[in-house]
Amino acid sequence: MVDNRFYKHLGPLSLLELLDGLDVDIPEGQFCDIIIENAAPVHQAGAKDISFLDGRGAAKKALGCGAAVCFVSAKNAEHIGKTGGLPLISEYPQADFSSILDRLYQVLGYGDGVNNSFKDVDIGRGVVIGDGANIGAGTSIGPNSVIGPGVVIGKNCEIGANVVIEFSVIGNNCKVYHGAVLGGAGFGVAKSANGGIDIPHIGTVELGNDVTVGCQTTIDRAMFGCTSIGDGTKLDNGIQIAHNVKVGRNCLFAGHVGIAGSCNIGDGVIMGGRAGLPDHTNVGDGAILVAGAGPIRDVPAGEVWGGTPATPIREQLRQLSAIRRLAKSQVKSQAKPQAKPKQKS
Repeated sequence: MVDNRFYKHLGPLSLLELLDGLDVDIPEGQFCDIIIENAAPVHQAGAKDISFLDGRGAAKKALGCGAAVCFVSAKNAEHIGKTGGLPLISEYPQADFSSILDRLYQVLGYGDGVNNSFKDVDIGRGVVIGDGANIGAGTSIGPNSVIGPGVVIGKNCEIGANVVIEFSVIGNNCKVYHGAVLGGAGFGVAKSANGGIDIPHIGTVELGNDVTVGCQTTIDRAMFGCTSIGDGTKLDNGIQIAHNVKVGRNCLFAGHVGIAGSCNIGDGVIMGGRAGLPDHTNVGDGAILVAGAGPIRDVPAGEVWGGTPATPIREQLRQLSAIRRLAKSQVKSQAKPQAKPKQKS
């Protein structure tokens, strides 16, 4: 289910209404009485949901699918049939799934804000606040910031100038500095017959208590569910956190850290400047990624990694030392004078 503070649910709808205009193959006589209430990822879909199955590991993904209906390619259709769901044969399953989301859900508008009433909140010039927003006492909002409809901001927070916060729930004592954007759509693109199409994001962002978000840092809302930042975590300027990322408590991220979608980061993790994670990477509690580190696999708890591709720091230093020794030996061999061949008498 989507969060009704930010989205209006337009269902339930008949499958026939949902699929109107889509190029999918439906088994005859099996769809007229199917009612769809929600859309969901394949591993979370229930008996009244519609989903999609695509990409690597389709057979394994299908095992946890309880969806009533699922967009699927012809080669993967048998996997959905085994779970009891109705397969909708599509050349582009994710694109077709994405195209029906706005038929089930609608983003709530900003409204005129006339019903908003906040006690002990300092609101700067040019601030726009959407209908249904809830802002705690002692919070200040800088000039020209935008607070979307339904947004929740806790007590004693500091929101800077030119900040945009949408689809978000923020705890107490948080700081969001100038130019930061919370709740923007993540980078999700589905392949279709007409090229890439943007995938609607119908999730949220959640910040715990005592979180700091630096200037021009962006935290994307989830495609489904939430992108979350744990209590006490501190984010420097210019950081990118993508959709569906989970960051634990008391983490410290330096400037220009980049975290791709669906990463899971434990408590107390430190990431140096320009360190980055590819999507679906797990980082254990207390791990440290030094500046510029770029892991391409999971990082165990408590370890210090560096380099690109990143490895445990001692291994990284041994590799660098070996490269230096090799370089020195090459230089010496090239500098050594060559013996002149003896001339024949």
